[in-house]
Amino acid sequence: MSECLVSFLAPIREGPETTITSLLSIKENASNTIDYEILIRFDEDDPTYLDILSKVMEMFEGTRGEVKIVIGPRYGYEGLHHYYNELAAISRGKLLFLWNDDLEILPVRSGWKERNGHHQMEDWDMILKEDFEDMGPHIFLLFPTEVYFPSDKDLYERHISNLSFPILTRKGYEAMGHFSESPLNDAYLVNVGCLILEGKCIRKRSRVMLHHKCEYHPNRQGASEIHATAEMGVKELADQEAIRGAAAQIVTQSLATEALSKNGLL
Repeated sequence: MSECLVSFLAPIREGPETTITSLLSIKENASNTIDYEILIRFDEDDPTYLDILSKVMEMFEGTRGEVKIVIGPRYGYEGLHHYYNELAAISRGKLLFLWNDDLEILPVRSGWKERNGHHQMEDWDMILKEDFEDMGPHIFLLFPTEVYFPSDKDLYERHISNLSFPILTRKGYEAMGHFSESPLNDAYLVNVGCLILEGKCIRKRSRVMLHHKCEYHPNRQGASEIHATAEMGVKELADQEAIRGAAAQIVTQSLATEALSKNGLL
């Protein structure tokens, strides 16, 4: 593969059917012109992955999507961030996409390109490429639009959210040195993303749209208690400062490059 746009980070346990549905949405709504990768982490004590391992690998044959499978010890829901950090450490993408097996990428209908024109369906990889190229140096996080069409088992009422499943930039990941420090990974990155640099927010809304089938997890309360500690707040502030330092370095490098260019040294 050539340069990789995005790495989907997907820790999965006991979800063979939802996993196939979720991954199909990635494959079927892509333009198949941009390289991406899907990194999946299974627990070694979860035998259900054996039922779909070959299906997952075959699904992306002949596409621009590369699948990597990691099988290791179980961390549980309260150790969910360990899975994401493990996958992020082997990722290649310019963007790191927090992913679950209860997600599906939705097709997006574009606006007219000429007066009284026609709508066209846009592919998620083309949308994400445009988002990435239009970020600006102060953007370290993208947030897709999350849509809930609840069933009887779903945790939330019908609504649209921009607070979950953040997409962390490579520069953000390298600045912090990890993907997340909290089992509530999305909430952690939302908090980190509250940072304002020179009057500009470090996060931006992505036009990628997701359908989330969210059910309550019995261990969520324990994860929430871990996330709500003062220690976690200290870690979030430390990551904000790491991003602030990285942003300052980017500005310095940009100014130096501009000066060299003006003096004909580039």
